[in-house]
Amino acid sequence: MNTGNVLEDYEKMAAKCLRCSFCKFIPQVAIKSQEFSTTCPSIDRYNFHSYSGGGRLVMALALLTNRLEFSPDVLDVIYKCTACGGCDVACKYLNRLEPLEVIQAIREKAVEVHAGPMPAHQAYTQRVQSAHNPYGEDHKRRFAWLPDDVKLSDNASVAYFVGCTSAYRRKEIAIATARVLGAAGVKFTILGEEEFCCGSPLLRVGDRKAFEELARHNIEALQRRGIRQVVMNCAGCYSIFKVEYPHVQSYGFRVYHTSQYFAQLLRNGKLKLATPIPKIATYHDPCHLGRCAEPYKTWRGIQFKVLTFIQLAIPPKPFLRGNRGVYGPPREVIRQIPGLKLVEMERNQEYAYCCGAGGGVKAAFPEFALYTAKNRLREVKKTGAEILVSACPFCSTNLQDAIRETGEPIQYFDISELLLQSLPKGGT
Repeated sequence: MNTGNVLEDYEKMAAKCLRCSFCKFIPQVAIKSQEFSTTCPSIDRYNFHSYSGGGRLVMALALLTNRLEFSPDVLDVIYKCTACGGCDVACKYLNRLEPLEVIQAIREKAVEVHAGPMPAHQAYTQRVQSAHNPYGEDHKRRFAWLPDDVKLSDNASVAYFVGCTSAYRRKEIAIATARVLGAAGVKFTILGEEEFCCGSPLLRVGDRKAFEELARHNIEALQRRGIRQVVMNCAGCYSIFKVEYPHVQSYGFRVYHTSQYFAQLLRNGKLKLATPIPKIATYHDPCHLGRCAEPYKTWRGIQFKVLTFIQLAIPPKPFLRGNRGVYGPPREVIRQIPGLKLVEMERNQEYAYCCGAGGGVKAAFPEFALYTAKNRLREVKKTGAEILVSACPFCSTNLQDAIRETGEPIQYFDISELLLQSLPKGGT
């Protein structure tokens, strides 16, 4: 993602949209069936071009040329987007535009002119600023989930950054993560009251200023402790630390998602799995652990028009294709669990379909979020899986909401929960 997005920087890009609709589908080479060929939850739900990546590029151009204002209808289109990056990956196969960057820039412009974000986003932004979490929970109870059997180390160089959703809403993930780290003999600590929201919920809806304040706070809190490795189970936290924080302030620690860290512990023999789980499982790739976890180097260069639709960039411009996300480690972990058989959904890795919770959608448009999760659940069912596994507390909440709503006999587990179950005697 470009740092300090300015909508005006994207006028030429927006003007190059061919209206080809590639942004609505996964690349043709990856399509296995018509049923699961789409990539954009927004266009699937609202079925009007404005609600696609290309439609939002056209909207950006209209805003830039003063043919459109930030009306309620425009804001509805802008914010009914999970910011999953599916359109961004698909566009690279023809026109090499970056609709996700433009969508982010539109949102930041909306906030700048006090038109956005949506009321639900404003409410949780205020809660973050007062309570340091979007749920408005007591900050002093951020680590009330920590079980007595988990021992922390005061002088550890490894920190577990829990994140707001695991700390307050998906405590089972936080508990499982801490216990797996303990079972592996990892000496780790937590930030305690110094841990604030990572800022992802604020940045995704366009409030860059508030996000940057949180980024600086968390970076400095970790640096003061002399932390060298930060482990987190939230895909949103991981993406924000890995991709966005370096544009705000440099830091000297390494960032790991739990799936990466657990895979490393298994490879090094620090974790021994003993209890079989004789089930069929499928894995859902979180958008912010996959497509949106690619580090992006801001391009500063010039473009020459060679032909009508062909331009030459000097120096060559890097493109995010989504294939450098975290895909191998979670699958490596799952495959090592005794008795567990992994089957893949049709849309996976950089072509995975969003769970529906991201980009502020779960807060402002819960019906749309649930619709998207139900779509993903249909794909889960087609695999014959009994267990749905993922690696993000946001995905956990939305997908489990869909499971309850539909009554499907599918169990959901975070990857940390499955590992804990497979440790000798549950790892406790």
